[in-house]
Amino acid sequence: MGSAVATPTLETETLTESITPSAAAATADNALGERFTKADIVRFMLGFLICGLLWVVPFAASSQVLLPQRFRDEGFANPTALIAQLNAVGAAVALIANLVFGALSDRSRSRFGRRTPYMVIGSALAGLSLFLAALAPSIPLILLCWAGFQLGLNALLAPFLAVLSDRVPDTKRAQMSAAYGFGVTIGSTLGTIVGAWFITNQLTGFIIAGIALGIAGLATALTWPKEPSAANMPHVAFSVRSLLMSFKPPTQNCGDFYKALVGRLLIMLGYYMIISYQLYVVEDYIGQDAQTAAATIALVSVCSMVASLVSMVVSGPLSDKIGRRKPLVIACAVIIAIGFAVPFVWPTATAMYVFGAVAGFGLGIYNTCDQALNVDVLPSKEEAGKDLGILNLSNTFGQIFGPIVTSILFGVLGTYKPVFVLSIVALLASIIFIATIRKAK
Repeated sequence: MGSAVATPTLETETLTESITPSAAAATADNALGERFTKADIVRFMLGFLICGLLWVVPFAASSQVLLPQRFRDEGFANPTALIAQLNAVGAAVALIANLVFGALSDRSRSRFGRRTPYMVIGSALAGLSLFLAALAPSIPLILLCWAGFQLGLNALLAPFLAVLSDRVPDTKRAQMSAAYGFGVTIGSTLGTIVGAWFITNQLTGFIIAGIALGIAGLATALTWPKEPSAANMPHVAFSVRSLLMSFKPPTQNCGDFYKALVGRLLIMLGYYMIISYQLYVVEDYIGQDAQTAAATIALVSVCSMVASLVSMVVSGPLSDKIGRRKPLVIACAVIIAIGFAVPFVWPTATAMYVFGAVAGFGLGIYNTCDQALNVDVLPSKEEAGKDLGILNLSNTFGQIFGPIVTSILFGVLGTYKPVFVLSIVALLASIIFIATIRKAK
């Protein structure tokens, strides 16, 4: 576990060294007219990594281990359906929050910048709500706290991801996406490990998770070069109608935008059908008790992390060098599907480790290239926050419908086997939409 903590520094250095020598000087202007120096590259990469790490650790620990185990330990009825309900409520909030905070940050004219205030306040709200979810004594209150968590989390993430369009030149976006992917990948593993460590002491685990999430926005903003003031940007006259129109989905030059949306939705749907129930898959499908299952999924996550980091080290610089995103995103869907097929045909703990490594390798490619692809298909740079918020609804809907589909199939058939089949079908169907995008290579 010590090596896992040290990995971000080592891998970030590897990516930084891959930048061409011309990046030693100012390399490009971003959308705000800032000069992009080598020092800026390093600071932005670290900021993307830190944010990914600090929000995913709490999310993975709470959603994949601590809350599912709490539901069983405290005797809540039908915990499998309760997880689906939890994800549905939280994701429904995220659906609205993504659009609202993306659009509001586009229109913000704060002297602290358009994105920074939302990131700082959003992460603090999310961290507090996550901690309160550990104390909530009833299902309605747990659901309310989880909704608050998703509200704050999306107030952080919608403006955060818009920075990729605002402040990062297009020649560096895959590398920044890779740095963010490092944080997400390492955070997923560490989150599962933290959850496993505290599976019998859940309150402490929730406290650690809440603190990490609560400081994510501030830590990221302090790591990045200071965002320029937005106070002097042209103001948009405020009215209820103009505010509502700012949430309007794009309607012109947007065919590729919606293909990327559907393709990403199918990848996330297939992914969350399995990942959201990882603990129960190991307990019920593989047949392990709670503590053994917690140790198993911790090791699965380590396998996934190592494989993801390897794939990101290669795919991030490769994508920027060849100027292509689509072949790599298609490859990620195929590889994840292959990983999911292993425990389907071989339901053992060893198969889960193979599943973690193979699917993790594919997910690493996804984390590296998908956000860069999303930025490439944006219809309007001026509305990047709102439009990226719409694209990120694919994650939201994946989180909503993935667990719901799994809950229905398991409730009717009493086995996770058909869940694996349908998740693989969804992953492979995404290829149809990604392959037909024309605006990006």
